[in-house]
Amino acid sequence: MKKLLSLFSIVIMVIVLIGADIRRKKDAVNPVAEKKACYGYSIIEFGKGINCNGDTVKLVKVDGGQELAKF
Repeated sequence: MKKLLSLFSIVIMVIVLIGADIRRKKDAVNPVAEKKACYGYSIIEFGKGINCNGDTVKLVKVDGGQELAKF
């Protein structure tokens, strides 16, 4: 009876291990973020804004709106 139970347990373990998918993609292990072009800004108050890099930029009034100051 012990031999039969042991054999059954081994067969079940082999089936479980064969069914397990242990393969992984290289990208899933070490994901690398793509660099995107940085355009534009967000206005935080009149004359000041923040660009997409997080830097503060100076804005000037032009025809009722605001745009980046040219140096």
